[in-house]
Amino acid sequence: MASKPSDKMYFKIGEVAEFAGVRTSVLRFWETEFPFLKPVKSSSGQRLYSKNEVDLVLQVKHLLYTEKFTIEGVKKRITTKGKLVKAEDSLDSVAGTNYSEVLKSVRLELKKLRDIL
Repeated sequence: MASKPSDKMYFKIGEVAEFAGVRTSVLRFWETEFPFLKPVKSSSGQRLYSKNEVDLVLQVKHLLYTEKFTIEGVKKRITTKGKLVKAEDSLDSVAGTNYSEVLKSVRLELKKLRDIL
């Protein structure tokens, strides 16, 4: 992996690939999978990544290669606007769900099935 990005506003795909330590084809694939990675294109068609997108690329690489997330896991962890969702935040929304009503209805359905059999 190369050194940190410089003070430039935009970086070519080759530079970003070097920073992240991945191939350019991997970056192009990630663009198709992750809606938050949308580099602008120059008049000659060259992909230009902003500093924010370079940071997102590094986060994606970390989640995929170090944390062993799947593509879908990364999509859930990073919002479409490029914000990293903390694991605790996603668990809080699940913890607030009232499962007692769900379990009661499942139990009722199972009793009905048992009576049919």
